[in-house]
Amino acid sequence: MKKRNFILIAGMLGLLLTVGCEKNFDTINKDPNGITDVPSDYLLPGAIMSISNAENGFMESFAYSSDWIQHISCGFWTDPGRYNFEKSRSFLWDNLYTGPLLDLKVMNKKAVGEGNASLQAVSLIMYSYGFALLADCYGPIPYTQALAAESGINKPEYDSQEIIYLAVLDSLKKANQLLSGLSKISVKSGYDVMFNGNAEKWQKFANALRLRIMIRISGKVDMSGKLQELVDGPDSPLPESNDDNAVFNYSANNVRTWNPLYDVLSAEASDGGYRISKTLADQLISTSDPRLAVYAFKNSSGTYAGLPNGSGSGAGQIDNFSRINTRYGQKDRPGVFISYSEVMFLMAEAAARNLISGDARTFYEKGIGANFTELGLKQSDFVSFITSSYGRYTNAERIGLQKWVALFGRGIEAWTEYRRTGLPVLQPAAFALVSVVPYRCLYPLTEEQ
Repeated sequence: MKKRNFILIAGMLGLLLTVGCEKNFDTINKDPNGITDVPSDYLLPGAIMSISNAENGFMESFAYSSDWIQHISCGFWTDPGRYNFEKSRSFLWDNLYTGPLLDLKVMNKKAVGEGNASLQAVSLIMYSYGFALLADCYGPIPYTQALAAESGINKPEYDSQEIIYLAVLDSLKKANQLLSGLSKISVKSGYDVMFNGNAEKWQKFANALRLRIMIRISGKVDMSGKLQELVDGPDSPLPESNDDNAVFNYSANNVRTWNPLYDVLSAEASDGGYRISKTLADQLISTSDPRLAVYAFKNSSGTYAGLPNGSGSGAGQIDNFSRINTRYGQKDRPGVFISYSEVMFLMAEAAARNLISGDARTFYEKGIGANFTELGLKQSDFVSFITSSYGRYTNAERIGLQKWVALFGRGIEAWTEYRRTGLPVLQPAAFALVSVVPYRCLYPLTEEQ
């Protein structure tokens, strides 16, 4: 009897489960109070901050690339300075592919469906920025088939840098066209954390990125015609002052919105042994460059002294070297995507190489001047430097040198430009594992299949 009852009960439970699974399963498993869909602009602020965090984070941007480019050096943790890159530390790859890039792809699709051309353009700009950044650091990466798991592509093919850069240029050109003639982008108040809804500034950002990438590939692909068209195009405005800088303004009001380097470089942070590199310090000391006082503090003896890359400091010797100015660890220090100063240096190089018409010296001086202004230095400091024998324009090599100096605090961009131009000439670090400055980040372990 008990056996028959057990069979009967089991059968009834099976029937109930079958019916439950076949009818209204999706409905009863949905949270009636949960958000299942959002408008396109809801995805924008998080994507901007996430990309800024990835590029301005501690690992690839600071500990590694800033050390490789000999802007900073560490007395305690010498692995980065000696070119020992750990694949398990590929935060840039993970943080871009698993977050903001997918959000931006979804945002673009939603913006198209909403008929929101301005947010379609903005999503293209940030999506292009993220993929260009990955291509800069790694070389070939998944792009054409990337982020397509919903289509069944779980192992996307890798595209070459050339394919990625050219595709990004097409996307940025389209974004420029979508924004042409607009004064405001269609976005909820407070959601554009870059330009507060100013469509022209977004357009200038897109075109500044086009300029950067065209120059970046100009050694392999003839870009002279497209560069001149970009510079001359009335519907393709470029940044005109520091007011057009593309930055994400971190906030000191919430730990989640602090600059990523606060825990490393702030006045409150414990001393991790990070100092200005001897290479950069010697350059600034020898040219009486006032930017040295902005970049670093004097050492315990009251002088400026840089730490040689890869050497370590030795026990009890770290205070002999100049600590990096704590301004670079402020909670609200902006994360820079591209600056007017950088744009002027790019224009100077293009003019010096006859890729565009214009006076290279004028662009060069504007680049240095904008950098001095950014750093809060006086106009008299700029005039004194630019008229000195070590500051005045002489040739294209000086453009690369001064751009390297101006990019302090932006490790990945400085390292990328060094790999492209070979400027300034750097000697490999002491005790390095290889005899050349690293030319790309290693792919993460998850990509070794």
